[in-house]
Amino acid sequence: PTRRSSDLEKELEAKQKEDFTAAFAHELKTPLTSIIGYADMLNSYELTEQERGEATYYIFSQGKRLESLSFRLLDLIVMEKQEHEFRLLSVTDLMNQALALTNPGRKEKKITVETKLDPARISGEQDLLISLFVNVLDNARKALPECGQIWTKGRKYSHSYLICIEDNGCGIRPEDINRITEAFYMADKSRSRKEGGAGLGMTLCSRIVKLHHARWKIFSKSGEGTVVAICFPYVD
Repeated sequence: PTRRSSDLEKELEAKQKEDFTAAFAHELKTPLTSIIGYADMLNSYELTEQERGEATYYIFSQGKRLESLSFRLLDLIVMEKQEHEFRLLSVTDLMNQALALTNPGRKEKKITVETKLDPARISGEQDLLISLFVNVLDNARKALPECGQIWTKGRKYSHSYLICIEDNGCGIRPEDINRITEAFYMADKSRSRKEGGAGLGMTLCSRIVKLHHARWKIFSKSGEGTVVAICFPYVD
């Protein structure tokens, strides 16, 4: 007999949870191994000042990676467990808050931002929408060299509001675009880990977009930059 669709859905959900747990365990293993190894080195060997400095740096950087991973995971868990209260929110206010939160990283790389937003309000949960914009802006920062540029644009239509966050950074390869919302997937693992990435940011973004009944699409070309377009149901 043919299995019911509900049974197949349960099997798929169980497989996704199993894959997520395996990926999470793998992501924990690398920084923990580094931290334990360098801590043991500091404790067991006579090191030069340079060697001690390098070991301390690696312990700190891998600790920050674990911190980022735990925060992202907590965000995902809380988002799925909570009941969210939507209200009308100014797009300009949301973007300004997200830009303020991500400004220190951009300032360090001398990245400039140009903003042009049609005034409007959309329905949503403030903290989640700010988290969405922060993640996209931070990904743009990571992809940019020094003195790069980010554009944030918002256009109001009769039944929708379109937000585009664009950068002129390194871009994303075509084979990676469809996979970047997978948990722990990193298109450029060395750059992501250097920047403290955990591979959960875009997964979180995808779930926030879905929760707000919005749609999004990523356009990118290697070496030329990326555009993240998010279309919300227009409210006011």
